[in-house]
Amino acid sequence: MPCITRRLPVSLFVCLTAILAGCTSPKPAYEREDFTQNDVFSRTFPTASTTACDAGRRALLSQGYNIDRFDPARVSGHKNFQGEDGLHTQINFNIDCASDGSANQRATVFANAVQDRYSIKRTSSSASVGVSVLGQVSMPFGSSDDSLVKTASQTVSRPKFYEGFFQLLQRFLPDAEAAAAPHVAPKLVPQVVPHSAPPSPAGATQPVPTTPPAAPKPAEPPADPVVSPDAPADTLNPATANGPSGPPAINEKAEPTPEAGGDKPAP
Repeated sequence: MPCITRRLPVSLFVCLTAILAGCTSPKPAYEREDFTQNDVFSRTFPTASTTACDAGRRALLSQGYNIDRFDPARVSGHKNFQGEDGLHTQINFNIDCASDGSANQRATVFANAVQDRYSIKRTSSSASVGVSVLGQVSMPFGSSDDSLVKTASQTVSRPKFYEGFFQLLQRFLPDAEAAAAPHVAPKLVPQVVPHSAPPSPAGATQPVPTTPPAAPKPAEPPADPVVSPDAPADTLNPATANGPSGPPAINEKAEPTPEAGGDKPAP
């Protein structure tokens, strides 16, 4: 009995192959980018743009990032990771700050992180020695060089990753505002130096002026005694009791003065 085989049309086979290939191949990246409005990569803060960027720089430094660039409106840094499988990963973090008004009291912070993966590539080289008789001979000793080769690069799109960064920026915002505030220098009170004293050299102590002692007052002369007319006579001084002394009167006879221990004269 003859065997009958059915052959599918070539056009149908080509269509099935194209459909299967379209289902298995991934979509291009631009087809997954729809530019929908979301707050994953941006956040608004009630402060100046320069202050917001300074707070973002402090947030990255607190997590071990190395700052590569710091401008009033842009900050960039990176952080390295090493896995157990020998793969090296680096995260590059970029911050852009834009003012939302003429008063510069509101700013929008845009954050973006890119993850790069590297693998170690080793290249070995052997030393060769040339001999005139034998020609060029390769020796077993040599050297090897290690280098990192980028194997993948991808933008981090995890919302929790950026949410943690913006919360940390909000915590460092008061410190950045205090650093941006104008510093007022304390007022210095000038020291009054008398004109008579010469200026003291640098580092010497200023002498304290002393007040000279006051000159003693001269002693006043004793005042003349005032004799009251009604004062009693001095009975102990006969000269003053009988009045001022003077020569005896002519008609009066002077009586002799009794001597000590002598007899009293007869009357």
